[in-house]
Amino acid sequence: MRTLLLFLALLPNIILAEMPPESTELIRTLHEGSHFKPYTDKAAWQKRAVYLREQVLISAGLWPMPEKGPLNAVIHGRIDRDDYTIEKVYFESYPGFYVTGNLYRPKGKTGPFPAVLSPHGHWTNGRLYEAPNQEVKKQLDGGWEKEENAARYPMQARCAGLARLGCIVFFYDMVGYADADPEHFPHKTTYRDLDSDLHGLSVFGLQTWDSIRSIDFLESLPDVDRKRIAITGASGGASQTIMMMATDDRIAVAAPVNMISAGEHQGGCVCENNSLLRVGTDNVELAATFAPKPFIHPTATGDWTKDFLEQGFPEIQATYKLFGAQTNVESMRQTAPHNYNLHAREAVYNFFNRHLKLGHEGVVTEQKFTPVKPKDLSVWDAEHPRPKNAVDAAGLKNWWVEMTARQINSLRAPAAHRAEAVENVLRPALLHLLGGIAFNDAAGKPPKQKISKLANDFHTVRFHYESEGESRGFNVLMLLPAPAMEEGGAVEREAVLLVLPGGISEAIGEDGTPAEWVARLVKTGRTVLVPDLLRETGLTQRPTTKPAAVEFFSGYNPTVLAYRVHDLLRLVAFIHSSKHPTPLCLIGIGEAGPACLLTRAIAGDRIGRAMIDAGACDLSTAQSEMHVNFLPHALRYGGIWPLVSLGGTGDLTLCHLPEDAAPPWLRAAFDADGASDKLHVLHGAKPEDILRWLQR
Repeated sequence: MRTLLLFLALLPNIILAEMPPESTELIRTLHEGSHFKPYTDKAAWQKRAVYLREQVLISAGLWPMPEKGPLNAVIHGRIDRDDYTIEKVYFESYPGFYVTGNLYRPKGKTGPFPAVLSPHGHWTNGRLYEAPNQEVKKQLDGGWEKEENAARYPMQARCAGLARLGCIVFFYDMVGYADADPEHFPHKTTYRDLDSDLHGLSVFGLQTWDSIRSIDFLESLPDVDRKRIAITGASGGASQTIMMMATDDRIAVAAPVNMISAGEHQGGCVCENNSLLRVGTDNVELAATFAPKPFIHPTATGDWTKDFLEQGFPEIQATYKLFGAQTNVESMRQTAPHNYNLHAREAVYNFFNRHLKLGHEGVVTEQKFTPVKPKDLSVWDAEHPRPKNAVDAAGLKNWWVEMTARQINSLRAPAAHRAEAVENVLRPALLHLLGGIAFNDAAGKPPKQKISKLANDFHTVRFHYESEGESRGFNVLMLLPAPAMEEGGAVEREAVLLVLPGGISEAIGEDGTPAEWVARLVKTGRTVLVPDLLRETGLTQRPTTKPAAVEFFSGYNPTVLAYRVHDLLRLVAFIHSSKHPTPLCLIGIGEAGPACLLTRAIAGDRIGRAMIDAGACDLSTAQSEMHVNFLPHALRYGGIWPLVSLGGTGDLTLCHLPEDAAPPWLRAAFDADGASDKLHVLHGAKPEDILRWLQR
């Protein structure tokens, strides 16, 4: 009763009005940033940077890291130039999945040498790009290139220039480009289906893993200085550069070129986007995680980086200032279209010269070079055909599903090992899969609107709930036993959070008459709260949003399921906001089951006991990213049961399980805590079953 009286006291501004319509949420697109504001506390930022590293790796399907097999690298076909050499390379990043590229090495110098990893971006044929005559003329006439060879082969110009400065350069193919099997792994269409997303498999993840394994390859070379590894790429290659800056500590210096924008564009390709990747963040903040290590970002007036010096760069500079390292981050802007042209290359050469300690005095300029015909740079030839064990997309997916299942199943182990697995693997995964949700004991704003009346020996209270700093809210119906409203009334037994597929309309009619079984529930002396949770129809686009812009919806937005869990957690926090909180019981029916299980997993012992319908917990049945129970990468973690085993071992009753038996993951968790008697299974979840369960 004390909690309920406190609740009423928190309603100072009673407005007798119609309740707002159903909860809505504006869809963020790849053309919007996250409005990153730099931190003022170094420790808080470092914690945030760790969180963002987790987010990128989880989005890429690399949490936990996959098994690292032997690279089985092959280096062949040396091409000599006066002061550098070019070799052809292939190795396995996954069994039967090959990374291909060219290795540029300094000639006539003594190592060990710094190494530069160089992803290419979305130029035609990628690593084997050859500009057509019209483009060559455009580059020369615009003053963006000085030499015809560099205008025709700007990728080769970059690698040759870095090798001449004294760097080993690995210039490698993005997935489905050049020698990286475009027939079996077409870049823009591979693993675009929902099942692949649920298993955490994507071109973005493959490409990120290829970059990680490419650093492994560079570190395996005896003439590489492991402490001086850099990365640079433009456009899509810059996107990959940013992801490596955020996730791989072995990168010492970086140069993403023409990519970072505070709001106009975050990257439009499948290799730059994936579920969860930029939920609550953007390229500006991800690049800032590299602080305090040196990086430069050349920009141009002719693309989405045109305003970076005014919007984005100051925020990154402020982050570097936390470390006293403002001079380690630089940018420049040229009047040019989207590029990695001569002016951008020379800016990078000079930056790398200083920070990789290459030892060249004065201003470094690019020298003429003799290019190699693209066909002569190809990795595959008669003596080195594509290996017989090379897999196609279906074969790699089969291996991936089996490998990740082994990884997750290995965590279901004895109690001591389980605790470590939960904290290091499953709990971070759960929080990120739900869009970064964590339990917050702050109750938020007092409810916004209320309608109250006495009916059938209880009161109904309707309110609109919002949290501080959030623009959206949701409607809640609260049914209170009449004695609890009266001074000296009966002591309330417990509060019931009742989550129904139809929400408030399923609990009470338009005339204010509650469903018969809900009325019986209240008459047991319990207060019942029924929320209206977000539905697919609550996701709305801005009028100016183009339909194609929402292609990567779950890469920029929490899912409907994540919003539902978020709202339930806010209600749990509100109920617990009293100094003398009422015991809380959670009941989830039908399609609300997954949201309730996930809420319990995060709220833990703040929920006293729960009865949850498990009939809709096969998350593989989601039909789209907008589906009410779509959880990105859920099958990467074995489905819902490993994730919800994190919810502690408070009293839990599950209904509508396919085999009327507790899932092994939950059974193992309860057994490990000596709480086997608190896990129950019921065949059904009819109103009579719920009422009997409540009276236990």
